[in-house]
Amino acid sequence: MDRSSDVPLYLQACNLLTRRILDAEWEVGGRLPSEHELCAQLGISRGTLRQALAELEREGFVRREQGRGTFVIRGRAKQDNLDLPDRAIAFVVPYVRDSFAPTLLLGVEHAARERGYSVLFHHVENSPEKQAEILTRLEADGIAGIVLFPVDSVHVDAALSRLVECGYPLVIVDRYLKKLATDYVTADNFGGALRATQHLIRLGYRRIAFLTWRDPAVTMEHRQAGYERALTEAGFPLDPSLVCEVEGYPTIDVIPLCQLLDNASPPTAVFAANDQLALAVYKACRESNLCIPDDIALVGFDDLSVVAHLEIPLTTVAQPLLEMGRTAADIVIGRITGTAKGPQQHILPTHLVVRRSCGAHCARRAAMIGFSEGAPAPTVGDDGRVPGG
Repeated sequence: MDRSSDVPLYLQACNLLTRRILDAEWEVGGRLPSEHELCAQLGISRGTLRQALAELEREGFVRREQGRGTFVIRGRAKQDNLDLPDRAIAFVVPYVRDSFAPTLLLGVEHAARERGYSVLFHHVENSPEKQAEILTRLEADGIAGIVLFPVDSVHVDAALSRLVECGYPLVIVDRYLKKLATDYVTADNFGGALRATQHLIRLGYRRIAFLTWRDPAVTMEHRQAGYERALTEAGFPLDPSLVCEVEGYPTIDVIPLCQLLDNASPPTAVFAANDQLALAVYKACRESNLCIPDDIALVGFDDLSVVAHLEIPLTTVAQPLLEMGRTAADIVIGRITGTAKGPQQHILPTHLVVRRSCGAHCARRAAMIGFSEGAPAPTVGDDGRVPGG
């Protein structure tokens, strides 16, 4: 638990418990330790724990029963409790921490359950070698199909190539592989980044930085391309000094980010290529005595559940994560049953959710783009979305 973080303690506790459930520390149908034990393990109060458990229940991971305890109803099952391999599909992800993988899993699990399939969950600690090992084992175990969130877009090992060559039911989710033609489901990363950057430009920001990490993934490349297209269309020069790359796993290296914020000509706004990076901007701003959005505006990408609950809620591009998971499961089951015909390559729409971090509702920004104090920015709908986004 990070008590210096902007993330509320109950959401940190919820994320920790989610990871433990997905790691099968408690199997489906099993009971969590008592509230007293969990409070001691996590170092939090009972009120904070109950908020975390309520969030877990809302997300469909647990069921709380008065007088009996809290029971796991969705997660990674033990091998000996699974259905037969030909009625099971696997969902493999690079990591779980601070990611949207649990939401993708819910989408996969919902669609699979409706079709009579169970779901195995695996994470590979961002390791191409572990990814190859798990893919090989799943094939050997006779698992019916695989939904793979790959570690990046460039590593194509022998195990992955063999699965594709033999027509094994395999769907890539979130990104696609540059050197291998597969079915895939991703979001409109280019369009989402384009609209996010255009929104900052409409709010009057001119020195807009792009924050990404050294992850060879097409998602990051497409988001940077959308950012650059928005600047070019607005007649702004592309300034390499405003593009900041950081290491993102297992922790985000904030030193380059702090250097970006502290230089002689700092940016007035930052578009972070994902919400994990945006959370690092909050931390870096605290260290640099900068206020969001008064000193610097901020927009992220993903719409993780935590970002709406920050002290300054994050403006971000929302991905249709449940739909992505459901679509991937539908495709892989279609391959299993032989009903899916032709290439299945889906790009699902994103939308911009406007909150306080971009400064859209600040009086000084309102004056710059011509709307009255107290009125909502014209780019923001009643649901917090940008029309057409």
